[in-house]
Amino acid sequence: MNVLFKMTDAAKVFLQSGRGLGALFQPGGSVASTQLLHNCRHYIPAVQTILDVGANQGQFALSAAHFYPGATVHAFEPVPEVYAALQRNTRKAARISTYNFALGSSSGALNFYQNHYSHASSALPVSVLQRQVVPATATVQQITVPVQRMDDVAIALVPPVLLKLDVQGFEQEVLKGATTTLQAVDYLLFETSFVPMYDGEPLFDDMHQFVKQLGFEFIGPVGYYQADTLQILQMDLLYKKK
Repeated sequence: MNVLFKMTDAAKVFLQSGRGLGALFQPGGSVASTQLLHNCRHYIPAVQTILDVGANQGQFALSAAHFYPGATVHAFEPVPEVYAALQRNTRKAARISTYNFALGSSSGALNFYQNHYSHASSALPVSVLQRQVVPATATVQQITVPVQRMDDVAIALVPPVLLKLDVQGFEQEVLKGATTTLQAVDYLLFETSFVPMYDGEPLFDDMHQFVKQLGFEFIGPVGYYQADTLQILQMDLLYKKK
């Protein structure tokens, strides 16, 4: 019965978004990304450039292509196997470009924790708490991936620009390498934690103060991740340039 309810909820999300049920079963189809962008549309009526940092298999990029069909999407994913899925899933989307490297505060090579549960892969190790809450994240292998500063990546930023970060606790490092890029960013969307899901990650208070100092003001929450105990562990926050 729980599975039936989940499928019913998923169908509602896709129908309300205008994507149609068929999109739910396409490669890269994602209820979470569809709901997230559906919520963002209330605050962002138009966008021309989307920087999707931590693209995974293209879930957010494909949803963004639906909600903002005129936008160019630049999707970054460092894990080779996951990047291959990203390429497959977006190969028919002419306005999505993909990049197989991480973004950070410096360029070179980065020690990276590739998680069996690909959504949890990060430059930071998963915490004990996350392994308890999401047992699927316990299996990890360490790899080395190329990393670049966003400021060093040649991308035409046609405004309005949305920068989306889903890099599992590494958000500050990405932003530190994007000082010049941020001058052209109109909206900032990122996931932040209220409890340590990764060792060494900055939590909500630190991230909120950090992005305020970068010149962004808080719009509101547009998504969240809740434990079975109903505790809200993480939240997707939307900011705009002051």
